[in-house]
Amino acid sequence: MNILVVDDYPFIRDFLGGVLRDVFGDVRLRFANSLEASVQEAAGAPALDMVTLDLGLPDSRGLETLLHLRQAQPEARVVVFSSLEEQAHILSALDAGAAGYVPKSSPLPVIAAAFRLVAAGGRYIPPQALDGASAARAARRDIKLTGRQADVLRLIVRGMANKEIARRLSIAEDTVKQHACAAYAVLGVSNRLQAMHAVTRRGIRLG
Repeated sequence: MNILVVDDYPFIRDFLGGVLRDVFGDVRLRFANSLEASVQEAAGAPALDMVTLDLGLPDSRGLETLLHLRQAQPEARVVVFSSLEEQAHILSALDAGAAGYVPKSSPLPVIAAAFRLVAAGGRYIPPQALDGASAARAARRDIKLTGRQADVLRLIVRGMANKEIARRLSIAEDTVKQHACAAYAVLGVSNRLQAMHAVTRRGIRLG
């Protein structure tokens, strides 16, 4: 597995390198400490499987590095590893294509589990991504999904895009969207990120 670790603090790079070796064993690591260095590494690297990214790089603003890296290595799964824990930052990164967002304050077992989930094709979303009001509304609702709604929601929770879900279920992409919207209404949420977290938090079984 080829992984690029991007952080401007050496001790964080060393820490993540150790975690990734423990989690994946045979891993080839590359390191960068800035937007410029990360883009150079990504451009010169063989196909990357994963990138870990700090959003607070000194020569980058907001999601700039994430967008550049996704351009340079579109198949790589980018995991944001950041000290920024506000919901707005998390949702913005996930909406921009991050495969996971891991707050730096997370316990070590959570960090390791998040990397495993992303490597397996899933998407890690921390608890901070769902606001309390949405969670409370969802918790008060009975879950009455049709079989197809449950199928679509199960694949959404696995991090699959609508196009992938359509192929998997042999239905039209517009039909996927219709089932997804109906499922969101049942859960009391408004988008796929909130739905994914609502399912996880409430322990909803989708078959």
